[in-house]
Amino acid sequence: MSSELTRIEELLKEVIERLKRLELLLTELGFKGVEEVRLAGELSVGLSLPIVKALKAALRFTNITSKCKLTDDVSRSIVKVLASSEGKLTLSELTRKVKKLRGSASRKTISKRVKELSEKGIVKVERKGNRVYVKLLGDR
Repeated sequence: MSSELTRIEELLKEVIERLKRLELLLTELGFKGVEEVRLAGELSVGLSLPIVKALKAALRFTNITSKCKLTDDVSRSIVKVLASSEGKLTLSELTRKVKKLRGSASRKTISKRVKELSEKGIVKVERKGNRVYVKLLGDR
Protein backbone atom coordinates (compact mmCIF):
# COMPACT_ATOMS: atom_id res chain seq x y z
CA MET A 1 0.00 0.00 0.00
CA SER A 2 2.76 2.49 0.89
CA SER A 3 4.54 1.81 -2.42
CA GLU A 4 1.31 2.70 -4.26
CA LEU A 5 1.03 5.93 -2.28
CA THR A 6 4.66 6.73 -3.01
CA ARG A 7 4.06 6.15 -6.72
CA ILE A 8 0.95 8.37 -6.66
CA GLU A 9 2.91 11.08 -4.86
CA GLU A 10 5.66 10.91 -7.49
CA LEU A 11 3.08 11.16 -10.28
CA LEU A 12 1.43 14.16 -8.63
CA LYS A 13 4.80 15.91 -8.31
CA GLU A 14 5.42 15.26 -12.01
CA VAL A 15 1.98 16.65 -12.92
CA ILE A 16 2.58 19.76 -10.81
CA GLU A 17 5.97 20.29 -12.47
CA ARG A 18 4.43 19.95 -15.93
CA LEU A 19 1.68 22.42 -15.02
CA LYS A 20 4.30 24.91 -13.84
CA ARG A 21 6.18 24.56 -17.14
CA LEU A 22 2.95 24.97 -19.09
CA GLU A 23 2.01 28.06 -17.08
CA LEU A 24 5.45 29.55 -17.75
CA LEU A 25 5.15 28.82 -21.47
CA LEU A 26 1.70 30.39 -21.67
CA THR A 27 2.97 33.47 -19.84
CA GLU A 28 5.88 33.75 -22.28
CA LEU A 29 3.41 33.52 -25.18
CA GLY A 30 1.47 36.46 -23.77
CA PHE A 31 -1.46 34.78 -22.07
CA LYS A 32 -2.73 36.83 -19.16
CA GLY A 33 -5.64 34.83 -17.84
CA VAL A 34 -7.71 31.71 -17.71
CA GLU A 35 -10.27 33.09 -20.19
CA GLU A 36 -7.79 32.96 -23.07
CA VAL A 37 -6.89 29.36 -22.31
CA ARG A 38 -10.58 28.43 -22.02
CA LEU A 39 -11.22 30.07 -25.38
CA ALA A 40 -8.30 28.17 -26.93
CA GLY A 41 -9.84 24.93 -25.68
CA GLU A 42 -13.21 25.91 -27.15
CA LEU A 43 -11.62 26.68 -30.52
CA SER A 44 -9.51 23.53 -30.48
CA VAL A 45 -12.49 21.29 -29.82
CA GLY A 46 -15.18 23.25 -31.69
CA LEU A 47 -13.19 23.80 -34.86
CA SER A 48 -10.86 20.78 -34.63
CA LEU A 49 -7.78 23.00 -34.46
CA PRO A 50 -4.36 21.99 -33.23
CA ILE A 51 -3.89 23.47 -29.76
CA VAL A 52 -1.02 25.79 -30.77
CA LYS A 53 -3.14 27.31 -33.54
CA ALA A 54 -6.08 27.60 -31.14
CA LEU A 55 -3.87 29.36 -28.57
CA LYS A 56 -2.72 31.90 -31.18
CA ALA A 57 -6.32 32.43 -32.33
CA ALA A 58 -7.44 32.98 -28.72
CA LEU A 59 -4.76 35.63 -28.25
CA ARG A 60 -5.76 37.35 -31.48
CA PHE A 61 -9.46 37.25 -30.54
CA THR A 62 -8.76 38.65 -27.07
CA ASN A 63 -6.60 41.42 -28.49
CA ILE A 64 -9.29 42.48 -30.98
CA THR A 65 -12.21 42.27 -28.55
CA SER A 66 -10.34 44.19 -25.86
CA LYS A 67 -10.42 47.21 -28.17
CA CYS A 68 -13.93 46.75 -29.53
CA LYS A 69 -16.54 45.06 -27.35
CA LEU A 70 -18.78 42.59 -29.15
CA THR A 71 -22.12 42.28 -27.44
CA ASP A 72 -23.75 39.43 -29.34
CA ASP A 73 -22.70 35.80 -29.48
CA VAL A 74 -22.92 35.55 -33.28
CA SER A 75 -20.48 38.43 -33.83
CA ARG A 76 -18.14 36.97 -31.24
CA SER A 77 -18.29 33.60 -32.99
CA ILE A 78 -17.56 35.21 -36.36
CA VAL A 79 -14.46 36.90 -34.94
CA LYS A 80 -13.38 33.65 -33.24
CA VAL A 81 -13.63 31.77 -36.53
CA LEU A 82 -11.82 34.48 -38.48
CA ALA A 83 -9.11 34.74 -35.80
CA SER A 84 -8.49 31.01 -36.19
CA SER A 85 -8.44 31.13 -39.99
CA GLU A 86 -5.51 32.06 -42.13
CA GLY A 87 -6.53 34.60 -44.72
CA LYS A 88 -10.05 35.10 -45.90
CA LEU A 89 -13.14 32.88 -45.93
CA THR A 90 -16.13 32.95 -48.23
CA LEU A 91 -19.38 33.85 -46.55
CA SER A 92 -20.49 30.22 -47.00
CA GLU A 93 -17.31 28.87 -45.37
CA LEU A 94 -17.68 31.34 -42.53
CA THR A 95 -21.31 30.33 -41.99
CA ARG A 96 -20.37 26.62 -41.91
CA LYS A 97 -17.58 27.19 -39.38
CA VAL A 98 -19.72 29.41 -37.15
CA LYS A 99 -22.43 26.74 -37.27
CA LYS A 100 -19.85 24.11 -36.30
CA LEU A 101 -18.70 26.27 -33.38
CA ARG A 102 -22.13 27.43 -32.13
CA GLY A 103 -24.41 24.63 -33.28
CA SER A 104 -26.56 26.97 -35.36
CA ALA A 105 -26.07 29.81 -37.84
CA SER A 106 -27.91 31.08 -40.88
CA ARG A 107 -26.28 32.72 -43.86
CA LYS A 108 -28.67 35.68 -43.50
CA THR A 109 -27.69 36.30 -39.86
CA ILE A 110 -23.98 35.86 -40.58
CA SER A 111 -24.23 38.26 -43.53
CA LYS A 112 -25.95 40.87 -41.36
CA ARG A 113 -23.37 40.59 -38.56
CA VAL A 114 -20.48 40.68 -41.04
CA LYS A 115 -21.86 43.95 -42.41
CA GLU A 116 -22.01 45.38 -38.86
CA LEU A 117 -18.46 44.17 -38.13
CA SER A 118 -17.28 45.73 -41.39
CA GLU A 119 -18.83 49.06 -40.42
CA LYS A 120 -16.96 48.88 -37.09
CA GLY A 121 -13.68 48.25 -38.95
CA ILE A 122 -13.18 44.75 -37.54
CA VAL A 123 -13.53 42.80 -40.80
CA LYS A 124 -13.08 43.55 -44.46
CA VAL A 125 -15.54 42.30 -47.07
CA GLU A 126 -14.38 41.67 -50.65
CA ARG A 127 -16.60 40.75 -53.55
CA LYS A 128 -15.10 38.74 -56.41
CA GLY A 129 -17.63 37.68 -58.99
CA ASN A 130 -20.50 36.05 -57.19
CA ARG A 131 -18.44 35.25 -54.08
CA VAL A 132 -18.18 37.30 -50.93
CA TYR A 133 -14.93 36.99 -48.96
CA VAL A 134 -14.50 38.05 -45.35
CA LYS A 135 -11.24 38.57 -43.48
CA LEU A 136 -10.25 39.92 -40.13
CA LEU A 137 -8.60 43.32 -40.44
CA GLY A 138 -6.16 42.55 -37.69
CA ASP A 139 -5.26 43.59 -34.24
CA ARG A 140 -6.26 47.21 -34.86
